[in-house]
Amino acid sequence: MRLVSVTRKGQVTIPDDVRRELGIKLGTKLLVDKVGKEYVLMKKIEMTGSMDELQRIGQKIAKKRGLTPGEVQKKIEKIRAELWKERYAKHHAG
Repeated sequence: MRLVSVTRKGQVTIPDDVRRELGIKLGTKLLVDKVGKEYVLMKKIEMTGSMDELQRIGQKIAKKRGLTPGEVQKKIEKIRAELWKERYAKHHAG
């Protein structure tokens, strides 16, 4: 785990070794996502077409189960929070 600082402009410098390991270069897109009460920074993965297909499959399953988009979103957020806690909470403990 690394501690970095935020500049006046809201910029964060990702350590060089971390950028190399993740393949982050000039112009690489990063995602900021809320997981439970925390935010995480993730490298965007390019998946042309795959996400559209995944979305169609998810919509079919939700429709069969009678879930609204809001209910699906709540379930996704709950699972993300549980996964975050399982994987990373020990790093944030006192």
